[in-house]
Amino acid sequence: MSDLASLPPDEPLAPGHYGIEAIGVSAKALDLALVSVVSGRNAAGLAAALQSGLGLALPDGPKLVEANGIAAIGTGPGRWLLATDILSGDALLTRMQALAGSFAAVCDQSDASVVYELSGPHVRDTLMKLVLIDIEAFAPGQAATTQAALIGVTLWRTDTAYRVLVARSYELAFLRALAVSAAEFGLAYA
Repeated sequence: MSDLASLPPDEPLAPGHYGIEAIGVSAKALDLALVSVVSGRNAAGLAAALQSGLGLALPDGPKLVEANGIAAIGTGPGRWLLATDILSGDALLTRMQALAGSFAAVCDQSDASVVYELSGPHVRDTLMKLVLIDIEAFAPGQAATTQAALIGVTLWRTDTAYRVLVARSYELAFLRALAVSAAEFGLAYA
């Protein structure tokens, strides 16, 4: 168990256990390819191209839709984040550029952002301390672009866990806030 008071503020959070001895929250970084998609004036054409090319229906609103190993997360009007662990960032970008054509702008976010998967019996209790949304009402398949400890994040819920996308430049601050928020339940960070 690591002592939170002795964590140097300018060093990365080391994998390990934080807080009480129990494991109420587990956190691990995922190796995902990430591409942002912003539709042009023909969002219907984009949706049809992705449905045809990937078998993926773009969500209407802040939701999660998954098909064929690729997740689409609605992040705003005409904006989505695509995430997958079956393709590299370059491969996903190339595929999306070919499908989106003139319907959308696409940009690889794989190196700019990191996604953490949070799970465990006290993950909701921890997130209630961090995010500015009603976690009690946040059902599987929902997504939100919000703040966690005043850090901009994109949060979505799968059937088994919560996933949080954070800019790499804020990763250190996010992990420290997560460790402090989960300490009373015990955090296993891998």
